[in-house]
Amino acid sequence: MIHNNICLMSDSYKFTHYQFYPKDTEYIYSYLESRTGARFNKTVFFGLQYILKKYLEGKVVNDEKIEIAKEIINNHIGSEIFNEDGWRYILDKHDGRLPVEIKAIKEGTPVEVSNVLMTIVNTDSKCGWLTNYLESLLLQVWFPSTVATLSRECKILLNHYLNKTSDDMSNIDFMLHDFGYRGASSFESSEIAGAAHLINFSGTDTVPALILPMKYYNNSYNSSNIKQSNIGSLPGYSVQATEHSIMTSLGETYEFQTVSNILKNAKDGILSIVIDSYNYQNFIGTLGRSKLNNGLREEINSFLNRAEGNKIVFRPDSGDPVITTLDCFKLIEKYFGVSLNSKGYKIIPSNIGLLWGDGIDYYGMRDILFAMKNNRWAASNIIFGMGGGLHTSTNRDTQKNAFKSSAQYRNGKWHDVYKKPLDITKSSKKGRLALTRENDKFKTIRLDELNCKTNYLETVFKNGKLTRFMDFDEVKELARI
Repeated sequence: MIHNNICLMSDSYKFTHYQFYPKDTEYIYSYLESRTGARFNKTVFFGLQYILKKYLEGKVVNDEKIEIAKEIINNHIGSEIFNEDGWRYILDKHDGRLPVEIKAIKEGTPVEVSNVLMTIVNTDSKCGWLTNYLESLLLQVWFPSTVATLSRECKILLNHYLNKTSDDMSNIDFMLHDFGYRGASSFESSEIAGAAHLINFSGTDTVPALILPMKYYNNSYNSSNIKQSNIGSLPGYSVQATEHSIMTSLGETYEFQTVSNILKNAKDGILSIVIDSYNYQNFIGTLGRSKLNNGLREEINSFLNRAEGNKIVFRPDSGDPVITTLDCFKLIEKYFGVSLNSKGYKIIPSNIGLLWGDGIDYYGMRDILFAMKNNRWAASNIIFGMGGGLHTSTNRDTQKNAFKSSAQYRNGKWHDVYKKPLDITKSSKKGRLALTRENDKFKTIRLDELNCKTNYLETVFKNGKLTRFMDFDEVKELARI
C-alpha cells in the first residue's frame, strides 16, 4: 500500500499544514489557473478526469494505508507529524472517500489565461486541511493541459499556412505525428502526453497513448476483454515505417538492395522511409531514376500502383531543418514532378510525401512552414513528427499553472485569501470564483456576483464520486479549431 496511497501523495511540507491553519477554520477553498505570462494565450484544460478516476475515485483510505503513511512520514519529517486523526476521521466518517467538491471547466475547452480552470473545497468542516493537501496531485493536470495546448497551437499554425498556400485541408489531422514515446520520462508520462496530443491530431507512434482515452474517457472500456469494450474507432493511427537499423542492414554499398526488399515486403498503404543513413540526395535521386539510369523508379511505381492509396513518404532525419526540407522538395520536383494549385503554390504528387521529424518543436515547424511559403511550396506537401518537442519541452511554467487558496470559512463567514507580492504576475485571486463568458471570451468573477450568468465550472467530483463523465470525442470536439 505504498504505491497509490493517497495518504502519501503530497509534498512533504503539506503534511505539517493541518496544525498551522487558524483553529476555527472550517472550509478552505482553492483554485487552479494559468497565470498571465503564459507562452500561449489560451490553455486547453485536459487530464483531470484521468487523475480523479485513477487516484481519487471511490474508497481510497483504509487502515493499512494510514499505518504505512504514519510510519513513513513520522520518520521522514518527525514524530507526531502525520495527521493520523484527520485520515482516520475520513475513514470512519466517510468510509475512506474524500469529502471534497471539485468543479472544473469541460475538458478540451481552450480558456484565456488568467482565468479559473478548476476549484476545490472540502465538504466536511473537520477536513479543511484536505483541500490544499490535494494540490500536489491535482496540479499535475498542468502536464496534459500544457501538451494539449501546445499540440493545438501547432494545429493552429498548420491551419494558418494551409489557408495561405493550399487547396487541400483534408490531411490536417495527420500533419503532426507523435514520436515522443522513447524520449518520455516514464511509461505514464508517455500515456498522458500522447493522449493530450490525440485531442488535436490522429497520428501517433506512442501506442500507450491509445489506452488512456479508452480506459478513462470511454465508459464502454473493458480491460479484461478488449473485444467487448465497444471502443469504436481508435483515438490514433500510424503507418508502416523504416528506421536506420533496417536501412543500414546491408551497408552503404547495398543500400538500395535493402530498399528493394522493403518495397517487395511492405503491405499496401503508406510507407515511410528514412533516407539519410548515407546521402539523402542520392537516395531521392536513385528512387526517382529509371532502371536504365541505375535507379529504382520502376520498383517505386510498382508499389505505388499496386493499390489505391499507396504512398511513399521520404523522411530526412538530419541536417538543417529548413535547408534540408527545401532541398528535398527540389529533388522531388526534379525526379517526380510538381503541379501548381489554385493559389499558385507547388504541390508534389499525392502518392509522394515528405516528413520532417528530427529535433522539431513549435518554432522549428514555424520556420519550415515560413520558408516553404516564401519558396512557393504548399504546406499540404509536408507532415511533421515531434518527440521531445511535444512530450518533454514543457514544464509547469510554460502556461504558468498555479493552484492557490482564495477563500477560507471561519466564525460563520467566508474570508478572502490572496497573495499580492511585488512581482504582480504572481498575484492570486480573491474569494470564491465562477467562470463566465463575455464578448465570446471567458471571464472570472466572484461567485456572489454570478446572478443569472452561466457558470462554466461544473461539479466533476464530490465526496469520492465522479459526477461528470466526458467521452474523449466530446473533449476533442471542444478543442477543435
